Amino acid sequence: MMLNVCDNPTVLEVMRIVKIILTIIRIVVPLILIISLMIGYTKAVANKDADALSKANKTAVAKVIAAILVFFIPTFVNIIGHITGETSYLSCINIASSESISESYKTMAQSYLNRAKTSLSLADYNNALNYVNKIKDESTKESLLNELNTIKQYVDIASEINNLKQNYDANKYNEIKNKINNIADPTIKKKLTDMINSISTGAPLNVQSSFNQYNDTTYPIFKGYYLYIPKNATTNMPLIVMFPPNSLSGPSMKQIAQTKSLDNLQAFIYIPLLASSERKDWNMSASDAAVKKIKDLIKQYQLDENRISLTAFSSSGYYIYLTANNYRIFSAIAPISSGLGIDKIKGYNDWTYLKSLPMKGYGEKGGATTATGKSCANKTVSWSAVTAMCGVFEGLGKCSDCQNCSAFTYMKDSCHGDMGKDVFGIDNNNNNISDIYEWMISQRK
Repeated sequence: MMLNVCDNPTVLEVMRIVKIILTIIRIVVPLILIISLMIGYTKAVANKDADALSKANKTAVAKVIAAILVFFIPTFVNIIGHITGETSYLSCINIASSESISESYKTMAQSYLNRAKTSLSLADYNNALNYVNKIKDESTKESLLNELNTIKQYVDIASEINNLKQNYDANKYNEIKNKINNIADPTIKKKLTDMINSISTGAPLNVQSSFNQYNDTTYPIFKGYYLYIPKNATTNMPLIVMFPPNSLSGPSMKQIAQTKSLDNLQAFIYIPLLASSERKDWNMSASDAAVKKIKDLIKQYQLDENRISLTAFSSSGYYIYLTANNYRIFSAIAPISSGLGIDKIKGYNDWTYLKSLPMKGYGEKGGATTATGKSCANKTVSWSAVTAMCGVFEGLGKCSDCQNCSAFTYMKDSCHGDMGKDVFGIDNNNNNISDIYEWMISQRK
């Protein structure tokens, strides 16, 4: 919004003082001259002094002319201003008054307030607050202050995002995302969402969004892979890796990945497909090949190598800990219903690294893939999350009690066969993005 010089209340304050001074000069100086003239005549007449009377007559004309000139100073200034073309400040003198100054403060306050809504800048907010506090009309002042208080919440979030760019923190990232998700104003929400997304995205990739299967035998253990390319994909995006439990579950893993709409997900998803039913279960050879392919994808799509997260379900979940520990390229892991006990990992390798790696687990009570395990929630069958996954999370120091732990979600009403869609169906933020996705892409090495 372009403001005229006379809309500036500071200018009007100065012009009002100038106007008062000029008014005083126009009145007082002519009066002084007239009084001086009268005193001279009075003395000359009273003393019958011909010389004094002659002197008074000589100065009378000069004083009258001076009084007239002083009285018409504003007129002369206006004439000079029009000749030189400088009339902006002269017009300010003419309109400068208590009412116009008060109205100017309102105009400036509203101008910076509107600007703060768009820029979410602390400087614009402070300027608006400064002008609002100078408004004398209490009703107008209170109304604008209430509006500013609402804007301040958004300005603070924008400031937090700018600070996050300098010092990234996964917990702070999640905290900010939650604040943004709770904003009702769609325009502000989109602006802040774009701001926080800009932290981790780069140049446009100019590739079409898709979730396709690719035939690829570069690594013979695989027959190919599914790859999700997000809308408006850019460089420096995160990659979510999903290990399927066996060769028959590739399509089902894609369905699980799409339990919630992916429209708002700003991340790639990679699901490797085992070559044949002879290699039914995931193993470390599959993990070795998957890591090689992950590195290929990072290079091909210029992905953010500091935000590569891994999730796995059921039988492949056993290997999620081993893969993460051996290759150490992942920013976080999210095992789902993986029946690996702490007793099995103690002797495998040095697990110190896993203790520092961000982990989020999901386990259910009925854990077997038998008909009983699939159909009956809340029943302990051949193994349970309480004795298997909880043991891992507690053993690695992620939880002291996994049934009351933010790092572990106990899906007490889910059976094993439903765990995938149940976990990826959790959307506490109601933004149509699975919570597990949001957590994984928020983690950074």
